[in-house]
Amino acid sequence: MKDLVAAIFAVVGTVSIWFNFLAYNAIASVVLTRSSLHLGLLSSFTTIFVAFIARPLGAYVFGMIGDKFSSKVSLVLTLMSMGLSTLLIAMITRAWYTVYELLMLRIMQGMALGGEWAAASVLTYESIRGGVGRFLAGMIQLGVPLGMLLTLSPWSNGG
Repeated sequence: MKDLVAAIFAVVGTVSIWFNFLAYNAIASVVLTRSSLHLGLLSSFTTIFVAFIARPLGAYVFGMIGDKFSSKVSLVLTLMSMGLSTLLIAMITRAWYTVYELLMLRIMQGMALGGEWAAASVLTYESIRGGVGRFLAGMIQLGVPLGMLLTLSPWSNGG
């Protein structure tokens, strides 16, 4: 039963981490383009680009952590780094280094996203053998569309 709960939380964690990642993309496209249009659009696309480029690096780094320690440790670290980077993005104030700070935090989010997907898949499949384990491991792959649906839902943007 304990393994089933861990696997279900891995699925929920995947949906929430994709929600955080994709919600920032939607917010960046609105907020960053309010400045001068071309510069804001370029900033928005750049932050999205570096976050997606950082995903394979995060899969590599957190995969090594998962191999050395365990996939549970790797999963917890990815969820914590996504939460911390999202919190720090929310606390950014306007300064000359804001763009650089935002880029570093987006790289951190991208790395967390890449590592979380692999760690959640391995943890879920290893925790529960048989048909239920395969089903829940497949549910992890639904994290992207479910996170996207939550990002685009009417209740996530205030109406």
